[in-house]
Amino acid sequence: MDSNNISLDVFEESIPDDCEYSPPIFLEWKMLFVGIIGLIVALISIIHNSLLFYTFNTSTVLRKRNLTYLMWISGCDVFISLCYIAIMCVQVYTDYFESFNLLVLWHEYLRAAFTVSHITLSAASFLLMAATIERYLQSTADNRTLKLFQILATHRTYVVFCCFLASFIFRGTVFFEIEVVTQPNCTGFSSMGLAVVPMFGENMDVVWRFFVRKIVTVFLPFAVLAYFNAAIVMNVRRTDRDQTVKALVLFITVGTRGEVTRLRSRLRAVTRMLVMVVTGYLLANILDIIIAFWETVNIQSLQDLPSLYTVLSDVSSFLPIAACALRLPIYTINDRQIRVEVRRKFCDLITQCCRCCPCVLCDNHQRKKLYDHQLESERLFPKNEPTPKLEIRNYGLQSLIMARASLSTKEIYDIQRFRESYDV
Repeated sequence: MDSNNISLDVFEESIPDDCEYSPPIFLEWKMLFVGIIGLIVALISIIHNSLLFYTFNTSTVLRKRNLTYLMWISGCDVFISLCYIAIMCVQVYTDYFESFNLLVLWHEYLRAAFTVSHITLSAASFLLMAATIERYLQSTADNRTLKLFQILATHRTYVVFCCFLASFIFRGTVFFEIEVVTQPNCTGFSSMGLAVVPMFGENMDVVWRFFVRKIVTVFLPFAVLAYFNAAIVMNVRRTDRDQTVKALVLFITVGTRGEVTRLRSRLRAVTRMLVMVVTGYLLANILDIIIAFWETVNIQSLQDLPSLYTVLSDVSSFLPIAACALRLPIYTINDRQIRVEVRRKFCDLITQCCRCCPCVLCDNHQRKKLYDHQLESERLFPKNEPTPKLEIRNYGLQSLIMARASLSTKEIYDIQRFRESYDV
């Protein structure tokens, strides 16, 4: 099973030997789970991620934070959800309502939708890998990783381009690997089917489809994200323990407006948000990894269990869509700036679309000052203000010695380094 949870090998069995039409098994289950629940979740995902992409792209506050990876992941999630509706939901509606016109339409756009689904799923995985690796380098606090972190932070546009390029290379060939086949001797549903077209020969196709492409786009992202996600959690825990005493001393010597304390708080919030997103990705794709491994080892044994294969395929197709729909709640729960900006952009859209009937909530929100003192205090380094100097409070010689021991020049350098290289 490929990353969009539809196996190319299934297409080989989609052409009937005779003209007898056999509806798929568990059609009522498919209609409920895929046709209704899956459609609702996919529509929610489209709305959520469209709003996120629009907010990340137009908000001046969030654009200064360089949330490039999250913005493009949201864009990919929109196409992933659209392709789920076009491929999975429409196929169920075709069989359930026995609509031949819908069947013809489904076969006309399937190759394009199938290819877009593959490319966007792989691109989202690669972008999430890039964001996780960058956050890991930032959480290590190792001078050896500083240069690599600065290179990635200053060249995010090229990294995004490479992610999409790799997705086109490894997944774009799907468009040429399937074709619509018609049987002139049959009528109705039995007159159309799908077949796999060999590209490089039988042996090379097996190597390309099952080893090169599946390892690079399915197994590798899962393994890399699982490792770096666990490493980030361990680094954050270790950093929190090491910074406890320093935070207390900073409170005594610097006060509640210490920039170092706010920097650590912001980094923890962003790191927690990314960890939740990656964890959701891993949980949503664990079943797909199991099925992909089973298909690679012994696909015949899986095809001998059609009931189990059908249920697992539907569930593994639904879980990534559910993970896409949860992006907006995860971002808004963990980050106040994203929450405020998303609400602001949503209210702006509602006001523009419904000028004759403005929303009361949005009207009250527009009257309120957008950037209150609490929100501004979360901005670590305003662009129009210089980096504040640390003012040592007069609590005696003992506090001064403790502050000198804990607040080293490296801490002060960290402030300047994060300000120049990564505006969180």
